[in-house]
Amino acid sequence: MSKITRLEVVSLDYALPKGRAYGTARGLNHHRTCSLILLETDDGIVGIGDASGPLGAIREYLAVLTPFFVGRRLFDFEIIAAHVRNKLYHFGVQNHLTSCLGGINVAVFDALGKTLRLPVHDLLGGKIADRLPCYATTGYFTDDPATEIEAQLARVDRDIFAGVKIKVGAGPASDLERVRIARRILGDDILLMIDINGNYTVDIALESLRRLEPYNIHWCEEPLPPTDIRGYAELRARSPIRLSAGEAHYTAHDFKRLVDARAIDILQPSITTGGGFGQAKMVAALAEMNNLRLSPPCWASAIGVAAAVQFAASLPVWPHSDNVPYPVLVEYDVSENPLRDHLASNPIKVGKGGLEVPSGFGLGIEIDHAVVDRFRKQ
Repeated sequence: MSKITRLEVVSLDYALPKGRAYGTARGLNHHRTCSLILLETDDGIVGIGDASGPLGAIREYLAVLTPFFVGRRLFDFEIIAAHVRNKLYHFGVQNHLTSCLGGINVAVFDALGKTLRLPVHDLLGGKIADRLPCYATTGYFTDDPATEIEAQLARVDRDIFAGVKIKVGAGPASDLERVRIARRILGDDILLMIDINGNYTVDIALESLRRLEPYNIHWCEEPLPPTDIRGYAELRARSPIRLSAGEAHYTAHDFKRLVDARAIDILQPSITTGGGFGQAKMVAALAEMNNLRLSPPCWASAIGVAAAVQFAASLPVWPHSDNVPYPVLVEYDVSENPLRDHLASNPIKVGKGGLEVPSGFGLGIEIDHAVVDRFRKQ
């Protein structure tokens, strides 16, 4: 089996034009970034990955991790990753070391698929469908009235998206107003989700969710900080709306704490944040063993979208058979992001019926090097 001969990170940065910042209840973002992980084998195969997090942090963590991987077989990833976590246990896992491991893992699977001439979903367990239903993430907080929530929601194509998730969390009154706007524009028959990005305490979250109950919110994402496991359990016991979380949780160990506490209804493992495909598959197993739903988040580059689609395509339906009340939904961020739309020369397309599952080898996408050069940050 092929061995890893090189690991490299290429930092990509797109600075949003003035007045087009977007964000959450935590604050605004002025950049879209991607830490492109390039993995080369002794057979000349190049796998690509994406590690979520600050560009500088990912660059330094990759320097720490590279000696552990170079010279090792592609199939040895989980053995190496466990050794890293055990040897560097003082580093912890709730950090960008785990994100960097996730980026390497995506690159490993891309290289494995290209080597074995198989798509990643087949390496993970198969393909449930040629297209996957998805929901649009939009309704961001902005610094420009012309691009506020009404304008964002007006651009959502309901023939493509099975649901829409909007940002809330600035206060219960603000949440109510934003949800009212969303229902007025989108109608009552589309799934509507809200995302607080961990900005509330239990009492504020409960106040907000009780106000929003009449608007048929499908789930409330990250109502509390990721460390407040007991708070999640208390809130879930009293909330009139389903709770979800995961993109700020790292490895299956974090999810086990949530599951053991019966703290959420929907698990959301991030491939490029939480440690890669292996960790996400363990989270999926936790969901199945505890009869909970799962929905993979995806707020990243073209590589992150491809990874989320490949993962979701490999998931068996649980516990349903012929009748599936709510299928697994893949997140699709619809904000301005050329690193999602143009980084791949053959990006995964979203259209009627959702996101297509690529049939090519590995992730099924190829990097456009001219776009890499355009957004490369030295």
